[in-house]
Amino acid sequence: MAGLVLAFATQAGAFWLMFNPQEFKGVRIPLFRKLGLHQLGLEGLGWQGLVPHQKAIMAEIAVRLMTHKLLPLDEMIRRIPAQGLADRLTPPMQETADLACREVMLRHKPTLWESLPSFIQNSIITRIRGVVPASAKQIILDLQKKPAYYLSLKTLVLDVINTKPFLVVDLFKSAGKDPMNYVRRFAAVAGLLVGLVLAGLSVLELQWYWTLILGIVLGGLASALALESLFFHPEHGRVRLGKFTGFFFRNQRHIAEMFAQTAAREVLTTENIVLALCRGPNSVNLSALIEHHVQKAMDLESAGVKPILVTFLGAEQWVAIKRDASSVFATKLESHLMAARVYLNDALRIEDVIVERLAALPPLEFERALRPVFSRYEWLMPLVGAFWGFMVALVMVLVA
Repeated sequence: MAGLVLAFATQAGAFWLMFNPQEFKGVRIPLFRKLGLHQLGLEGLGWQGLVPHQKAIMAEIAVRLMTHKLLPLDEMIRRIPAQGLADRLTPPMQETADLACREVMLRHKPTLWESLPSFIQNSIITRIRGVVPASAKQIILDLQKKPAYYLSLKTLVLDVINTKPFLVVDLFKSAGKDPMNYVRRFAAVAGLLVGLVLAGLSVLELQWYWTLILGIVLGGLASALALESLFFHPEHGRVRLGKFTGFFFRNQRHIAEMFAQTAAREVLTTENIVLALCRGPNSVNLSALIEHHVQKAMDLESAGVKPILVTFLGAEQWVAIKRDASSVFATKLESHLMAARVYLNDALRIEDVIVERLAALPPLEFERALRPVFSRYEWLMPLVGAFWGFMVALVMVLVA
Protein backbone atom coordinates (compact mmCIF):
# COMPACT_ATOMS: atom_id res chain seq x y z
CA MET A 1 0.00 0.00 0.00
CA ALA A 2 2.87 2.38 0.78
CA GLY A 3 4.28 1.69 -2.69
CA LEU A 4 0.95 2.55 -4.30
CA VAL A 5 0.63 5.85 -2.43
CA LEU A 6 4.27 6.85 -2.97
CA ALA A 7 4.20 6.02 -6.68
CA PHE A 8 0.94 7.88 -7.33
CA ALA A 9 1.94 10.92 -5.26
CA THR A 10 5.40 11.16 -6.84
CA GLN A 11 4.05 10.81 -10.39
CA ALA A 12 1.28 13.36 -9.71
CA GLY A 13 3.84 15.76 -8.25
CA ALA A 14 6.11 15.36 -11.27
CA PHE A 15 3.26 16.15 -13.66
CA TRP A 16 2.27 19.17 -11.57
CA LEU A 17 5.84 20.46 -11.82
CA MET A 18 5.72 20.01 -15.61
CA PHE A 19 3.04 22.73 -15.85
CA ASN A 20 3.47 24.77 -12.66
CA PRO A 21 4.33 27.40 -11.71
CA GLN A 22 3.73 29.25 -14.95
CA GLU A 23 6.16 32.04 -14.07
CA PHE A 24 9.61 31.41 -12.59
CA LYS A 25 9.49 31.54 -8.80
CA GLY A 26 12.77 32.17 -7.05
CA VAL A 27 16.09 33.97 -7.60
CA ARG A 28 17.59 33.87 -11.10
CA ILE A 29 21.28 33.03 -11.41
CA PRO A 30 22.89 34.06 -14.77
CA LEU A 31 25.40 31.18 -14.54
CA PHE A 32 22.55 28.65 -14.81
CA ARG A 33 21.59 30.03 -18.22
CA LYS A 34 25.22 29.98 -19.40
CA LEU A 35 25.46 26.32 -18.39
CA GLY A 36 22.27 25.53 -20.32
CA LEU A 37 20.36 24.51 -17.21
CA HIS A 38 17.52 26.85 -18.22
CA GLN A 39 16.56 24.22 -20.81
CA LEU A 40 15.46 22.07 -17.87
CA GLY A 41 13.45 24.87 -16.30
CA LEU A 42 16.29 25.79 -13.93
CA GLU A 43 16.86 29.53 -13.98
CA GLY A 44 18.34 29.72 -10.49
CA LEU A 45 17.21 28.99 -6.95
CA GLY A 46 13.60 28.31 -7.82
CA TRP A 47 11.46 26.60 -10.44
CA GLN A 48 9.27 27.18 -13.46
CA GLY A 49 7.12 24.48 -15.04
CA LEU A 50 8.89 22.76 -17.94
CA VAL A 51 6.04 23.32 -20.39
CA PRO A 52 5.53 27.04 -19.55
CA HIS A 53 9.30 27.50 -19.79
CA GLN A 54 9.22 26.09 -23.33
CA LYS A 55 6.02 27.94 -24.35
CA ALA A 56 7.70 29.45 -27.44
CA ILE A 57 8.48 25.99 -28.78
CA MET A 58 5.02 24.79 -27.80
CA ALA A 59 3.53 27.75 -29.67
CA GLU A 60 5.47 26.74 -32.77
CA ILE A 61 4.10 23.19 -32.51
CA ALA A 62 0.57 24.54 -32.01
CA VAL A 63 0.81 26.86 -35.02
CA ARG A 64 2.12 24.12 -37.27
CA LEU A 65 -0.53 21.69 -36.09
CA MET A 66 -3.50 24.05 -36.40
CA THR A 67 -2.59 25.83 -39.61
CA HIS A 68 -1.18 22.96 -41.66
CA LYS A 69 -2.40 19.65 -40.34
CA LEU A 70 -5.88 20.40 -39.01
CA LEU A 71 -7.25 23.54 -40.59
CA PRO A 72 -5.72 24.63 -43.92
CA LEU A 73 -6.74 28.23 -44.59
CA ASP A 74 -7.96 27.67 -48.16
CA GLU A 75 -10.30 24.92 -47.08
CA MET A 76 -11.58 26.84 -44.07
CA ILE A 77 -12.49 29.99 -46.03
CA ARG A 78 -14.02 28.07 -48.91
CA ARG A 79 -16.35 26.31 -46.50
CA ILE A 80 -18.28 29.58 -46.15
CA PRO A 81 -21.20 29.73 -48.63
CA ALA A 82 -20.61 32.94 -50.58
CA GLN A 83 -24.30 33.53 -51.29
CA GLY A 84 -25.33 32.79 -47.71
CA LEU A 85 -22.80 35.23 -46.23
CA ALA A 86 -23.63 37.84 -48.89
CA ASP A 87 -27.32 37.62 -47.95
CA ARG A 88 -26.44 38.40 -44.34
CA LEU A 89 -24.02 41.19 -45.21
CA THR A 90 -26.34 42.88 -47.70
CA PRO A 91 -28.73 44.67 -45.26
CA PRO A 92 -25.98 46.30 -43.14
CA MET A 93 -23.94 47.08 -46.26
CA GLN A 94 -26.96 48.78 -47.81
CA GLU A 95 -27.22 50.91 -44.68
CA THR A 96 -23.53 51.71 -45.14
CA ALA A 97 -24.21 52.65 -48.77
CA ASP A 98 -26.84 55.11 -47.60
CA LEU A 99 -24.42 56.55 -45.02
CA ALA A 100 -21.51 56.67 -47.48
CA CYS A 101 -23.53 58.47 -50.12
CA ARG A 102 -24.79 61.18 -47.80
CA GLU A 103 -21.50 61.56 -45.91
CA VAL A 104 -19.29 61.74 -48.99
CA MET A 105 -21.54 64.11 -50.92
CA LEU A 106 -21.90 66.41 -47.93
CA ARG A 107 -18.11 66.39 -47.57
CA HIS A 108 -17.35 67.18 -51.22
CA LYS A 109 -20.46 68.96 -52.55
CA PRO A 110 -22.64 69.95 -49.59
CA THR A 111 -24.44 72.78 -51.40
CA LEU A 112 -25.22 70.64 -54.45
CA TRP A 113 -26.47 67.67 -52.40
CA GLU A 114 -28.67 69.74 -50.14
CA SER A 115 -30.14 71.60 -53.12
CA LEU A 116 -31.32 68.34 -54.72
CA PRO A 117 -34.96 67.42 -54.19
CA SER A 118 -35.41 64.55 -51.71
CA PHE A 119 -36.85 62.20 -54.37
CA ILE A 120 -33.63 62.60 -56.43
CA GLN A 121 -31.47 61.98 -53.35
CA ASN A 122 -33.49 58.86 -52.56
CA SER A 123 -33.30 57.71 -56.17
CA ILE A 124 -29.49 57.96 -56.15
CA ILE A 125 -29.28 56.09 -52.84
CA THR A 126 -31.71 53.40 -54.06
CA ARG A 127 -29.60 52.76 -57.15
CA ILE A 128 -26.47 52.43 -55.03
CA ARG A 129 -28.22 50.07 -52.59
CA GLY A 130 -29.32 47.98 -55.54
CA VAL A 131 -25.77 47.00 -56.52
CA VAL A 132 -24.74 46.03 -52.98
CA PRO A 133 -25.84 42.33 -53.08
CA ALA A 134 -23.82 41.53 -56.21
CA SER A 135 -20.79 43.47 -54.96
CA ALA A 136 -20.91 41.76 -51.54
CA LYS A 137 -20.97 38.31 -53.13
CA GLN A 138 -18.13 39.16 -55.51
CA ILE A 139 -15.95 40.41 -52.65
CA ILE A 140 -16.46 37.08 -50.83
CA LEU A 141 -15.75 35.05 -53.98
CA ASP A 142 -12.53 36.99 -54.64
CA LEU A 143 -11.47 36.51 -51.02
CA GLN A 144 -12.03 32.75 -51.37
CA LYS A 145 -9.86 32.55 -54.50
CA LYS A 146 -6.67 33.42 -52.62
CA PRO A 147 -7.47 33.68 -48.88
CA ALA A 148 -3.80 33.74 -47.80
CA TYR A 149 -3.48 37.09 -49.61
CA TYR A 150 -6.07 38.58 -47.25
CA LEU A 151 -5.65 36.56 -44.05
CA SER A 152 -2.58 35.13 -42.31
CA LEU A 153 -3.76 32.26 -40.13
CA LYS A 154 -0.26 31.77 -38.72
CA THR A 155 -0.12 35.41 -37.59
CA LEU A 156 -3.59 35.04 -36.07
CA VAL A 157 -2.54 32.07 -33.94
CA LEU A 158 0.76 33.65 -32.91
CA ASP A 159 -0.93 36.94 -31.99
CA VAL A 160 -3.48 35.18 -29.79
CA ILE A 161 -0.80 33.09 -28.10
CA ASN A 162 1.43 36.14 -27.57
CA THR A 163 -1.50 38.03 -26.07
CA LYS A 164 -2.23 35.10 -23.76
CA PRO A 165 1.26 33.63 -23.29
CA PHE A 166 0.12 30.62 -21.24
CA LEU A 167 -2.79 29.70 -23.48
CA VAL A 168 -0.53 27.27 -25.35
CA VAL A 169 0.18 25.57 -22.02
CA ASP A 170 -3.55 25.13 -21.45
CA LEU A 171 -3.93 23.90 -25.02
CA PHE A 172 -1.58 20.96 -24.57
CA LYS A 173 -2.45 20.48 -20.92
CA SER A 174 -6.06 19.81 -21.92
CA ALA A 175 -4.96 17.33 -24.60
CA GLY A 176 -2.63 15.55 -22.18
CA LYS A 177 -4.97 15.44 -19.18
CA ASP A 178 -6.33 11.92 -19.73
CA PRO A 179 -3.01 10.36 -20.84
CA MET A 180 -1.37 11.76 -17.70
CA ASN A 181 -4.16 10.38 -15.52
CA TYR A 182 -3.51 7.01 -17.16
CA VAL A 183 0.19 7.21 -16.29
CA ARG A 184 -0.66 8.10 -12.68
CA ARG A 185 -2.95 5.08 -12.40
CA PHE A 186 -0.32 2.88 -14.02
CA ALA A 187 2.29 4.20 -11.57
CA ALA A 188 0.01 3.47 -8.61
CA VAL A 189 -0.48 -0.16 -9.67
CA ALA A 190 3.23 -0.48 -10.51
CA GLY A 191 4.13 0.95 -7.10
CA LEU A 192 2.00 -1.71 -5.42
CA LEU A 193 3.60 -4.47 -7.49
CA VAL A 194 7.13 -3.16 -6.87
CA GLY A 195 6.38 -3.07 -3.16
CA LEU A 196 5.14 -6.68 -3.27
CA VAL A 197 8.21 -7.80 -5.24
CA LEU A 198 10.57 -6.13 -2.79
CA ALA A 199 8.65 -7.63 0.10
CA GLY A 200 8.95 -11.06 -1.52
CA LEU A 201 12.67 -10.61 -2.08
CA SER A 202 13.16 -9.70 1.56
CA VAL A 203 13.11 -13.43 2.40
CA LEU A 204 16.44 -13.65 0.57
CA GLU A 205 17.91 -11.33 3.22
CA LEU A 206 19.52 -9.02 0.67
CA GLN A 207 21.84 -6.25 1.79
CA TRP A 208 20.00 -2.93 2.24
CA TYR A 209 21.82 -1.31 -0.67
CA TRP A 210 20.71 -4.12 -3.03
CA THR A 211 17.13 -3.47 -1.99
CA LEU A 212 17.55 0.23 -2.81
CA ILE A 213 19.16 -0.57 -6.17
CA LEU A 214 16.37 -3.01 -7.04
CA GLY A 215 13.79 -0.37 -6.08
CA ILE A 216 15.44 2.20 -8.36
CA VAL A 217 15.69 -0.25 -11.29
CA LEU A 218 12.14 -1.61 -10.91
CA GLY A 219 10.66 1.87 -10.49
CA GLY A 220 12.50 3.17 -13.57
CA LEU A 221 11.44 0.15 -15.63
CA ALA A 222 7.83 0.50 -14.49
CA SER A 223 7.66 4.15 -15.58
CA ALA A 224 9.34 3.36 -18.90
CA LEU A 225 6.79 0.57 -19.41
CA ALA A 226 3.96 3.00 -18.58
CA LEU A 227 5.20 5.33 -21.31
CA GLU A 228 5.55 2.53 -23.83
CA SER A 229 2.08 1.20 -23.05
CA LEU A 230 0.64 4.72 -23.43
CA PHE A 231 1.93 5.08 -27.00
CA PHE A 232 1.90 1.41 -28.04
CA HIS A 233 0.04 0.54 -31.23
CA PRO A 234 -0.02 -2.85 -32.96
CA GLU A 235 0.48 -1.23 -36.38
CA HIS A 236 3.99 0.01 -35.64
CA GLY A 237 6.87 -1.23 -33.56
CA ARG A 238 8.65 -4.55 -33.46
CA VAL A 239 6.78 -6.00 -30.49
CA ARG A 240 3.35 -7.54 -31.05
CA LEU A 241 0.90 -7.95 -28.16
CA GLY A 242 -2.13 -9.20 -30.01
CA LYS A 243 -4.73 -6.44 -30.32
CA PHE A 244 -3.45 -4.43 -27.36
CA THR A 245 -3.53 -0.72 -28.15
CA GLY A 246 -2.09 2.04 -25.97
CA PHE A 247 -4.36 4.45 -24.10
CA PHE A 248 -3.26 7.36 -26.30
CA PHE A 249 -4.82 5.69 -29.36
CA ARG A 250 -7.77 4.01 -27.64
CA ASN A 251 -8.83 7.41 -26.37
CA GLN A 252 -7.96 9.25 -29.59
CA ARG A 253 -11.35 10.89 -30.11
CA HIS A 254 -11.63 12.18 -26.55
CA ILE A 255 -8.08 13.60 -26.66
CA ALA A 256 -9.00 15.26 -29.96
CA GLU A 257 -12.12 16.77 -28.36
CA MET A 258 -10.14 18.19 -25.44
CA PHE A 259 -7.59 19.78 -27.78
CA ALA A 260 -10.32 21.10 -30.12
CA GLN A 261 -12.28 22.75 -27.32
CA THR A 262 -9.36 24.94 -26.28
CA ALA A 263 -8.21 25.58 -29.85
CA ALA A 264 -11.66 26.58 -31.17
CA ARG A 265 -12.89 28.50 -28.13
CA GLU A 266 -9.71 30.37 -27.29
CA VAL A 267 -7.62 30.65 -30.46
CA LEU A 268 -9.47 30.05 -33.73
CA THR A 269 -12.65 31.86 -32.72
CA THR A 270 -14.83 33.60 -35.30
CA GLU A 271 -14.10 36.92 -33.59
CA ASN A 272 -10.33 36.37 -33.85
CA ILE A 273 -10.63 35.43 -37.53
CA VAL A 274 -12.65 38.57 -38.29
CA LEU A 275 -10.17 40.76 -36.38
CA ALA A 276 -7.22 39.17 -38.19
CA LEU A 277 -8.96 39.71 -41.52
CA CYS A 278 -9.80 43.37 -40.85
CA ARG A 279 -6.80 44.42 -38.72
CA GLY A 280 -4.07 41.91 -39.52
CA PRO A 281 -0.96 42.47 -41.65
CA ASN A 282 -2.89 41.58 -44.83
CA SER A 283 -5.87 43.82 -44.11
CA VAL A 284 -4.54 46.42 -46.56
CA ASN A 285 -5.13 43.89 -49.32
CA LEU A 286 -8.72 43.44 -48.19
CA SER A 287 -9.23 47.21 -48.16
CA ALA A 288 -7.86 47.36 -51.71
CA LEU A 289 -10.30 44.62 -52.76
CA ILE A 290 -13.26 46.49 -51.28
CA GLU A 291 -12.08 49.74 -52.89
CA HIS A 292 -11.86 48.01 -56.26
CA HIS A 293 -15.43 46.66 -56.10
CA VAL A 294 -17.00 49.82 -54.66
CA GLN A 295 -15.38 52.02 -57.29
CA LYS A 296 -16.27 49.55 -60.02
CA ALA A 297 -19.92 49.58 -58.90
CA MET A 298 -19.97 53.38 -58.80
CA ASP A 299 -18.49 53.59 -62.31
CA LEU A 300 -21.01 51.10 -63.68
CA GLU A 301 -23.98 52.82 -62.09
CA SER A 302 -22.89 56.23 -63.32
CA ALA A 303 -21.77 55.04 -66.76
CA GLY A 304 -24.43 57.04 -68.62
CA VAL A 305 -23.77 60.32 -66.82
CA LYS A 306 -20.10 59.84 -65.95
CA PRO A 307 -18.82 62.35 -68.55
CA ILE A 308 -21.21 64.94 -67.12
CA LEU A 309 -20.16 64.13 -63.53
CA VAL A 310 -16.48 64.36 -64.39
CA THR A 311 -17.02 67.66 -66.20
CA PHE A 312 -19.14 69.07 -63.41
CA LEU A 313 -17.14 67.73 -60.44
CA GLY A 314 -13.70 67.47 -61.98
CA ALA A 315 -11.75 64.25 -62.48
CA GLU A 316 -9.84 64.58 -59.21
CA GLN A 317 -13.01 65.25 -57.24
CA TRP A 318 -14.74 62.23 -58.76
CA VAL A 319 -11.77 59.99 -57.85
CA ALA A 320 -11.78 61.41 -54.31
CA ILE A 321 -15.51 60.73 -53.94
CA LYS A 322 -15.07 57.09 -55.00
CA ARG A 323 -12.07 56.67 -52.71
CA ASP A 324 -13.88 58.12 -49.70
CA ALA A 325 -16.96 55.98 -50.36
CA SER A 326 -14.91 52.79 -50.51
CA SER A 327 -13.12 53.83 -47.31
CA VAL A 328 -16.47 54.00 -45.49
CA PHE A 329 -17.29 50.45 -46.65
CA ALA A 330 -13.87 49.13 -45.58
CA THR A 331 -14.19 50.76 -42.16
CA LYS A 332 -17.61 49.24 -41.56
CA LEU A 333 -16.77 45.72 -42.78
CA GLU A 334 -15.47 44.53 -39.40
CA SER A 335 -18.74 45.38 -37.63
CA HIS A 336 -20.75 43.77 -40.46
CA LEU A 337 -18.77 40.53 -40.22
CA MET A 338 -19.02 40.56 -36.42
CA ALA A 339 -22.79 40.86 -36.76
CA ALA A 340 -22.70 37.73 -38.96
CA ARG A 341 -20.40 35.76 -36.63
CA VAL A 342 -23.11 33.27 -35.61
CA TYR A 343 -23.60 32.35 -39.26
CA LEU A 344 -19.83 32.24 -39.79
CA ASN A 345 -19.37 30.05 -36.74
CA ASP A 346 -21.99 27.59 -38.01
CA ALA A 347 -20.42 27.58 -41.48
CA LEU A 348 -16.83 27.15 -40.32
CA ARG A 349 -17.54 24.49 -37.64
CA ILE A 350 -13.97 24.87 -36.45
CA GLU A 351 -14.26 22.78 -33.29
CA ASP A 352 -16.06 19.94 -35.10
CA VAL A 353 -13.54 19.98 -37.96
CA ILE A 354 -10.54 19.81 -35.60
CA VAL A 355 -12.12 16.89 -33.74
CA GLU A 356 -12.93 15.08 -36.99
CA ARG A 357 -9.43 15.64 -38.39
CA LEU A 358 -7.56 14.60 -35.24
CA ALA A 359 -9.82 11.62 -34.57
CA ALA A 360 -9.56 10.42 -38.18
CA LEU A 361 -5.77 10.65 -38.40
CA PRO A 362 -4.02 7.29 -38.83
CA PRO A 363 -2.37 6.23 -35.54
CA LEU A 364 1.12 7.15 -36.65
CA GLU A 365 0.00 10.59 -37.89
CA PHE A 366 -1.95 11.21 -34.68
CA GLU A 367 1.14 10.36 -32.66
CA ARG A 368 3.30 12.70 -34.78
CA ALA A 369 0.74 15.48 -34.32
CA LEU A 370 0.58 15.50 -30.52
CA ARG A 371 3.44 13.39 -29.19
CA PRO A 372 6.05 16.17 -29.66
CA VAL A 373 4.44 17.81 -26.62
CA PHE A 374 5.08 14.70 -24.53
CA SER A 375 8.34 13.57 -26.13
CA ARG A 376 10.25 16.66 -24.95
CA TYR A 377 9.84 15.44 -21.38
CA GLU A 378 9.65 11.67 -21.74
CA TRP A 379 13.16 11.41 -20.31
CA LEU A 380 11.66 12.46 -16.98
CA MET A 381 9.44 9.40 -16.69
CA PRO A 382 12.15 6.80 -15.87
CA LEU A 383 13.78 9.27 -13.47
CA VAL A 384 10.51 9.86 -11.62
CA GLY A 385 9.92 6.09 -11.57
CA ALA A 386 13.43 5.49 -10.23
CA PHE A 387 12.77 8.06 -7.50
CA TRP A 388 9.52 6.53 -6.27
CA GLY A 389 11.09 3.05 -6.59
CA PHE A 390 13.91 4.26 -4.35
CA MET A 391 11.40 5.67 -1.85
CA VAL A 392 9.44 2.40 -1.76
CA ALA A 393 12.67 0.43 -1.21
CA LEU A 394 13.76 2.87 1.50
CA VAL A 395 10.48 2.33 3.34
CA MET A 396 11.00 -1.44 3.09
CA VAL A 397 14.56 -1.13 4.46
CA LEU A 398 13.49 1.11 7.37
CA VAL A 399 10.56 -1.14 8.26
CA ALA A 400 12.63 -4.33 8.10
